[in-house]
Amino acid sequence: MASVVAKLWQKAFLLASQVLANVPASAQSIASMDPALLAKKLEYEARKARAKEARARLVCTICGKKAKLPCPCGTTQYCSTECQRIDWRDRGHRKACKTIRNERAAEAARAEAPAPPPRAVVYGPAPRSGADEVRARIAAEHEAARARREANPEPEPEPWSVRCGSRCPICLEDWDVNVAPDLLICCCRHVCKSCFVKAVRMPCPFCRTQPAKSDAESLVRLRRHVENEVPEAIAALGVAYRDRFYGLAKNLRKSAKILKRAVELGNVSATIHLAMMYYEGEGVKQDLDKAIQLFRSGSDRGYVPAQAMLGMIMVGEIEAGIHEDREGTLRMLNSAADRGHSGCKYQLAYCYEHGIVVEADLDEAKRRYARAAAESSPSWREKCKAALARLAQSDP
Repeated sequence: MASVVAKLWQKAFLLASQVLANVPASAQSIASMDPALLAKKLEYEARKARAKEARARLVCTICGKKAKLPCPCGTTQYCSTECQRIDWRDRGHRKACKTIRNERAAEAARAEAPAPPPRAVVYGPAPRSGADEVRARIAAEHEAARARREANPEPEPEPWSVRCGSRCPICLEDWDVNVAPDLLICCCRHVCKSCFVKAVRMPCPFCRTQPAKSDAESLVRLRRHVENEVPEAIAALGVAYRDRFYGLAKNLRKSAKILKRAVELGNVSATIHLAMMYYEGEGVKQDLDKAIQLFRSGSDRGYVPAQAMLGMIMVGEIEAGIHEDREGTLRMLNSAADRGHSGCKYQLAYCYEHGIVVEADLDEAKRRYARAAAESSPSWREKCKAALARLAQSDP
């Protein structure tokens, strides 16, 4: 056992001697030096470095001659203005000199600035600022407003059509039942007239597609949606063949055929267009029963123009003595008029004036004409004013 320990000590001594052999002699001497002597040596070397820097400041930084001009920053010396100009302009010492002086001035200002007073230590709860009362009052106001909304809920506007909803998806204004919404061909979305005028001159607000540069490009986009069986696109193509949009030749038969396909897919506006073609005999054989059936189909789905057209047709049939469904006719006209249809407002006033559907009542007719003139679109407004003038002349 003793021999094993001796061998281990021998290996450790050899390893230590090899490590010391690889250490530089200066490091070995420093490690073996007395701490007091080591401190004196370090002080001596620092003094030598300061003396060397002082001698360097006595000679010119550029040419090495005896210095005569000290630099304001105190780090360099010059023998003449020519050497100073070289250092400041060519070597960039002007900026460094300014930076050094600014740092020294800032340090001196910080040293001279009075120390900030110690913060007062407050024991116990923090002073009340009133924020809790404000938050509680705001929460109470919100709760009261919520209770009022629940007690008197705002009626949701009846949708202009099931497909389009009750508002324009851009401006969120209710649809104008007197003006059909316009179709953005790029993504087949309906928007109101004012939003459509703005949207056609910039990228689509929904799909970010650039506006079409020609009718041909618009037609290509529309046909792409038609191939994908989009009802709005099919209805728009049928109307385009009827009204010669996008440079297409007028073709009523093709228009009726395309509109029938849109009706099969459930497009309510195509139902009205096709009903009008059956009613007037354009592109198809005239069939009033088929037209009324289509108008009634659109009316049952909540489409205001369909309700208005059906109500006006029923008024004409009552005048002609075809049927006597006065209650249903009046209900249809009131439904469309209450939702803002100008034609039905005028038609109701006309009925009160001439005693159609309801008993004649000139005072009620004047009131309804005046109301329609104030609320209707410009074209119907002129008709209402003319009717009021006619009634004013007939008064004794």
